[in-house]
Amino acid sequence: MPCYRCGTLQADPEAGKSSPWRRGVVREHQVLICPACQPSALADLTRCSRCGSAHLIRRLDQVECLDCRLIRDAEPEPPAAGSLAAESLAAESLGGEAPSAAPSGSTSGPAPATATDRPSPASSGGDLAGEVARALDRLRGNR
Repeated sequence: MPCYRCGTLQADPEAGKSSPWRRGVVREHQVLICPACQPSALADLTRCSRCGSAHLIRRLDQVECLDCRLIRDAEPEPPAAGSLAAESLAAESLGGEAPSAAPSGSTSGPAPATATDRPSPASSGGDLAGEVARALDRLRGNR
């Protein structure tokens, strides 16, 4: 994993020595910081709400302070801009309505989406839902 500031790749420390690299949390993501970037990176690091320490780690959607042992839930990530664009593109291809907007059993309104109505991988931004739908289509023989 590279340094989040300069991109330098971490190397294994010499035998018997600890690594000079540090871990930290920035905007709810765990990052590694190389020795050269550590002085300037301190301002970017998230701090513990209890003790003010920057000695935090993130694991399993939780952030833990290694100094005072405070554990809190990590903030959820906002939706990616690409996924919003893919949803609006899918709604446009369905006549501007979401598929669930028409009452069940209704014969008027847009036809259900088919494999050819889905956005192409390039236009969907590579979102997971689109990838899963394409994989299912391949398994079912709807290439």
